[in-house]
Amino acid sequence: MGEKSANLITGRKRKLFELRLKMNGARKANQSAMVVEKKKTEVLATESRGMSKYGKAPKSSDDKIERMVKELKDRDEKRQSFSRRRRFHEEKDIDSINDRNEHFNKKIERAFGKYTLEIKNSLERRTALPD
Repeated sequence: MGEKSANLITGRKRKLFELRLKMNGARKANQSAMVVEKKKTEVLATESRGMSKYGKAPKSSDDKIERMVKELKDRDEKRQSFSRRRRFHEEKDIDSINDRNEHFNKKIERAFGKYTLEIKNSLERRTALPD
């Protein structure tokens, strides 16, 4: 029984030794992969357009900056001057309570206006109802 336990211990030690070798190999491979990745990111950072290594933008001329500011102001003025709001017509008769009702009344008028014209005229003249 003493030989079996000695063989078990040496077998376990051997497996532990192999496991440690594999772990050390994996650590070295990981470190080398990290170094390669770091070099790639440094190369990409230095090759980026218009940006230096420390994240500073290149100097722009004052003329270009002034031109850009003028263009932005012009855009803003144009946006402020443009309006889709409809003007209020004073001469128009008010026959609706809100915009949605006004739109509905226009649709009804388009569809049935020619049939109801005589009735509307007689109501305006106050001759539609008997006295």
